[in-house]
Amino acid sequence: MPSSILTPVMPIKPVAIVIAMWLLAMAPGVAASNPLLANASAWQAALPGLEILTPAPQVPNGLEFEDARGQSLNLSATAGRLRLVNLWATWCAPCREEMPALDRLSARLRAQGLKVLAIASGPNAMADIERFYERADLTTLAIHRDPASQFAATLGATALPTTFLIGPNGRVLARLIGDAHWDAPAVVALIRNQLSNE
Repeated sequence: MPSSILTPVMPIKPVAIVIAMWLLAMAPGVAASNPLLANASAWQAALPGLEILTPAPQVPNGLEFEDARGQSLNLSATAGRLRLVNLWATWCAPCREEMPALDRLSARLRAQGLKVLAIASGPNAMADIERFYERADLTTLAIHRDPASQFAATLGATALPTTFLIGPNGRVLARLIGDAHWDAPAVVALIRNQLSNE
């Protein structure tokens, strides 16, 4: 039979994806750059839209934000811990939906080492942030601000909310644009498992 009549079993694009995944599995040095790759399908099923970054980029030194008193804090002060950094704003409707779940996640996993940093990005007045926290009944999350949107600019966040999962070594493991159910059982189980492997 002439080769021109043969059709591939799988279209080219899926074949390329399968080959790429096989190469990643066969190259431990590459896969090790992001530990989430070992369980990528479970992460993406639990958090639709999650982008697992590979290679996982390093957060630049000197990335700062403010606490509720306006004191400067540096992300590097939380190094050595798994961090969930959520950029949000008081005017953002999806943020209102998401923040209580982040508060509950923080309450459940902070003793196991997870650091949840909810950072109000852009010109959010402190009175508006405090009112937001009170209305949403947020009791675990500390108030943080980034009036100049330095985090958003540095990490390439183009919408709010955007959440970054940052490893203990300062590498950005994953990014999710939009709100999510961060305290859903499947998400809590994945984060807990990641914490136990750190």
